[in-house]
Amino acid sequence: MMRALVISALAAVVLLISFAACAPISAPRTPITTFKPCEGRYFNDVKGLGGVYRQARADSCKVAMEPFDMGAWLEAPLNSHKVKGLRNVILGCANLTPSAETCDYGGLLGHSVTLTMNFDMANYPELAMVQKAVLAVRVNNNINYFTQTAQLRGRQMISDSFQSLGAEVTTPATQPGWVTFDVTAFAARAINERRNSVSFELSLPCGRSESELASVSILEAQPIIIVEYK
Repeated sequence: MMRALVISALAAVVLLISFAACAPISAPRTPITTFKPCEGRYFNDVKGLGGVYRQARADSCKVAMEPFDMGAWLEAPLNSHKVKGLRNVILGCANLTPSAETCDYGGLLGHSVTLTMNFDMANYPELAMVQKAVLAVRVNNNINYFTQTAQLRGRQMISDSFQSLGAEVTTPATQPGWVTFDVTAFAARAINERRNSVSFELSLPCGRSESELASVSILEAQPIIIVEYK
């Protein structure tokens, strides 16, 4: 009796495996396009940054998108890590406070902070013809130094190397505090290749004083990508 039950159970397992092997293969899931194609009427959705973005042409659509993930990468000698949930982040390098009575410190000095952002560029229409794209960030102080020295890098996917971006940097006068970096070619490639996790890093070179630091908004006014396409 027991042997018959074991044989029946094994037969049932074999049947289940056979059915699973013969089941049709489901199609791979692809990202759902969030933004509609630019057909017929032209539309703008730049999330209140109409004074920040300078359009390339009138007969196109402009759509802004916020990052799905962002934070501050703190590079320290012995404990580098990502910090999230900050309203603002101070970019640049800071020194540790000497703790000895003589103000001498014999350990490893300082840390640097970089703003990291990830965008899902597959949200834009697959057949979009990109006319222009910018990354916009709001700078709270020391904006002149930031504009002259900020370094923006990006990569299409994790296995890529970071490349320098934002050769053209502007500070629109109509909405003070905002700075835009031109990322047109980079964004066009990401949209064409359906990249759903494009990474950006924004940093300042290490200086010697607080005059070489700058505060950038993260949650108070999120960084935004604006893509103009047809």
